[in-house]
Amino acid sequence: MKNKLLTSLLLKLEIASVIFLLFFAETVVVPDAVRTLTNILSYGIVILLVSVQWKRIAYVATTDKTLILLTIIGVFSVFWSYSLGDTVEQVRALVRSTIFGLYLASRYTPREQINLLSWVGIISIFLCTIVGFAVPSVGTHVVNGVVSWRGIYAHKQHMGRFMGFLASIFLINILDKRCNRWFAFILLLVSLILLVLSNSKTGLIVFLYPIFAFPIYIIVKQRKNRFFILLLAVLIFTIISALILVNLESIVVNYLGKDIEFNGRIPLWVSTIQEGLKRPFLGYGYNAFWTSDASYDVIRNTWLRYEDIDPDSPFQAHNGFIDLFVQLGFLGLSLFVFHLLTVIYRVVNILFMTRKIETFWMFMFLGINVLVNTSEVITFMSTNSVFWIIYVSIAFSSAVEYKQIKRVQLISSLNQA
Repeated sequence: MKNKLLTSLLLKLEIASVIFLLFFAETVVVPDAVRTLTNILSYGIVILLVSVQWKRIAYVATTDKTLILLTIIGVFSVFWSYSLGDTVEQVRALVRSTIFGLYLASRYTPREQINLLSWVGIISIFLCTIVGFAVPSVGTHVVNGVVSWRGIYAHKQHMGRFMGFLASIFLINILDKRCNRWFAFILLLVSLILLVLSNSKTGLIVFLYPIFAFPIYIIVKQRKNRFFILLLAVLIFTIISALILVNLESIVVNYLGKDIEFNGRIPLWVSTIQEGLKRPFLGYGYNAFWTSDASYDVIRNTWLRYEDIDPDSPFQAHNGFIDLFVQLGFLGLSLFVFHLLTVIYRVVNILFMTRKIETFWMFMFLGINVLVNTSEVITFMSTNSVFWIIYVSIAFSSAVEYKQIKRVQLISSLNQA
């Protein structure tokens, strides 16, 4: 009896530790002393969790060598970094985040990972609501003359992005018969309200993405004429995309409240790429571009010159692909794009073979991650975003499951022979 109680207690402590790490993976605003403490604790917790599951983790790591190679390139960029101190400091956090994502894939199924993220979402929604109403001086800030909610996060875009992401989690719970659908629906509505209060246009797009992507899951579940239905859906999607592109200027200016240069993003992207082409193959080193003098010309020639940039919180190009390029050059960017396409291919195949709702969530997340990185902060290989941890977990989870499916198919074909 004592052994069962001890085992149960350790299991609950493990789950609490994982939720703690996922929650603080985002840019939560806390006093500096608390931030330092949570950072130290996070390293200790990850080491402890990995030490218990190291054999399983070692096996899972072999299922996706490309991602391991990409992380190694990030680590070895200390040898050509333009800002060695910043690279060394952030590389440690990169390894921690990547290993933690690997641990999640080794320890929990995709459905269990969704449950863990649901708890993180509940805690986030509760605290953002409390802080926003009770301490508006902390939970809100003025951006472009408009009061916007940021809750417990550093910026309205961070809260908006995370609330938009939670839509994919709660939507899956609404569709899953094993979950409390009404509770998930209420959480979805509250996250939408917080998203609206944040005035984050990007967050709203991220919120709508899983809702509009839902018909894809209906198509996947159809056993008969699935290819024809999918072809029809792709055709409709292409027509809608063409209409959006034709009317892009009107949509951007009138509905998203941005100019055709996306609030100065395009000049920023062009200037950043030009600087990146000065070191095209290996880049400036992981997390080294915006913390060094290399970014001076970009800041001087774009709207960044009007910003009060905190050296302890470096800026970024508002595009994950471009930021990855200036950090790790064509080598890192091409390897990541190859890996991203590989993971998408793997997840889509698993989705059609299993038709599991959790696999559909993995598919949705990959789309959300690309969407966020197209015009917002970088989450690719980022040490201050839960998105990289989830991406790593999905990459390894899908690799393990795909390998198992192929093994079963091989055994079945041999038995039939």
